[in-house]
Amino acid sequence: MDGVRCSCGFAETEDETIGDHLIEVFAPDDGKGPDGKVHLEGEASLFCMCGAGGSAEQLDDHFLAVFTPPDRVGRDGTGHQQLAIQA
Repeated sequence: MDGVRCSCGFAETEDETIGDHLIEVFAPDDGKGPDGKVHLEGEASLFCMCGAGGSAEQLDDHFLAVFTPPDRVGRDGTGHQQLAIQA
């Protein structure tokens, strides 16, 4: 069975995906992206307050694109990168 994990050691579970983990480590507490806009899930289901989204996957992809720094170092000071593993 294939699994997905992060270079920091995080491994996906039934309750938390790699996307959930990466958003948690890269997104700032105030939800403000480098573009100066707030990027948090808005009142309309599955849309960001900036208008992006439409599905859970699109919303996750948007958050990762906005908040992931080029060096992939999270707010915890650790590098985070998706790795495929063979189990």
